[in-house]
Amino acid sequence: MKKISALMTALLLSATVVMPCTAYADPEEDYLPVMYLAVEDNEKISVLPDGTVYINKNNLTGDDSIKVNIYVQDESKSCWVLAPKLKCASSYIKFNEDAVENDTTAYASPHDFISSVNKGYNTLNITFKTFLWDSGTKLEVISENTDDYPIAYFNADIDSEIPAGNYRIYFLTEPEDDPDQRLTQIYFRYDNGDSEAFTPEVKDQKIVVSDRNLGDVNGDGIIDAVDASAVLSEYALVSTNNPGEFSDEQRCAGNINVDDLIDATDATAIQCYYAYLSTNQDNPDRLDFITYLATEFNE
Repeated sequence: MKKISALMTALLLSATVVMPCTAYADPEEDYLPVMYLAVEDNEKISVLPDGTVYINKNNLTGDDSIKVNIYVQDESKSCWVLAPKLKCASSYIKFNEDAVENDTTAYASPHDFISSVNKGYNTLNITFKTFLWDSGTKLEVISENTDDYPIAYFNADIDSEIPAGNYRIYFLTEPEDDPDQRLTQIYFRYDNGDSEAFTPEVKDQKIVVSDRNLGDVNGDGIIDAVDASAVLSEYALVSTNNPGEFSDEQRCAGNINVDDLIDATDATAIQCYYAYLSTNQDNPDRLDFITYLATEFNE
């Protein structure tokens, strides 16, 4: 893992502390906690094997949202303050300030959870403390791993007029809208009573939107060899430095592994699924494309 780098010098303990603080060891020199997002599946979206959300905009009705969980992977279990700051650069995906909640499952008695939404910048600010200043009591993680449960979740509203394309909900680690903009940080408490802020490793949330299902490149409602052939034809064009012929909707539907490239890997995934369907026509439990990608094709 990359070497941890401090963003702030050690902060002095507040003069209001009235009881001794529990001591925690310094984190390993090369240790860096991870913050990441995970969207819960629902009937209007698909979550791909890598966690990307795929949305067929024809399923949207005008009052749609996705539930996004925030996780923190902290092997040391020494984080004192967890402060994810999130942003979406698109006005078609907005944070819902009435749907930000602390998930109380992960900690014994969660407290000091605050959140706010800046509608102008379309940012979400969350601060969650696992340590009480006035009592020196640190919350205990119930499960073995800190990311067995989310620390919080929020809803992101999806505009039904959202154009086809790739979108992202991401952790702010550099100021974008204001030099003093709040950034994603975690705070460790040290043995000497000081604390220090660091930028954790982060993993953002990708969202892909089209007007057809993933793999259905020509939009006829079927995933078959015709779609695989179309992807190969597009790949042949772009790989020889010719302009591609796919629309935005087709590119999103044809980029199966969500690597922003239309190539033979995408065509193979479609062709394999078509072969699977051909040999399972009478099987009432045959897999849909997304489930197939997560099981049969990836094995």
